[in-house]
Amino acid sequence: MRPRPPASPTRAREHLAILAGALAAGACGALFDQVTATISPEYFLDGKGLAASSLPFRLAVAWTGFRGGLPLGALVTGVGLVRAARSDRFSWRAWLARIVAALAAALALCPAVMAALDPFGVREASLGAWPPGAATRYLVCCGIHAGAYLGVLVGVLLDGRPALSRSPQPRAGRSSADPSTDS
Repeated sequence: MRPRPPASPTRAREHLAILAGALAAGACGALFDQVTATISPEYFLDGKGLAASSLPFRLAVAWTGFRGGLPLGALVTGVGLVRAARSDRFSWRAWLARIVAALAAALALCPAVMAALDPFGVREASLGAWPPGAATRYLVCCGIHAGAYLGVLVGVLLDGRPALSRSPQPRAGRSSADPSTDS
């Protein structure tokens, strides 16, 4: 059995960057869910099952949002790191701006679609159980959450295509014709 080589300092920095991205997105998720819990407490109490939680409502909501944001932050940061390693033209500011644009579009579209279509029959199922208007707020909140995940995923997939391709883009000072420079 051969000993493993020690991890490079660059690899450790990349792991820390992914952790930092995940934690930042987790914090954003906790704040995001605080806003959406104000729109529809029913979404969290009944839809997410927080009525059975032993934590105070707002703390349970924050914890749910934090956990929901972690994988999105790791994904955005991880794909961004791959893109940065493959191209000298990569810009974190531009990368995040394009993801935020996709997120904003999805956040505008998904709640309207959910409220208009009611694909899960929430209005009918909630008759007599919730006050008037609660079902529509539930659907809007559900659409906001679906839009958040969808927007980030679409932004990463559309703008992350260079990172998903098999061959990296040539970096400055390297010739793609020289196989000794490819890794």
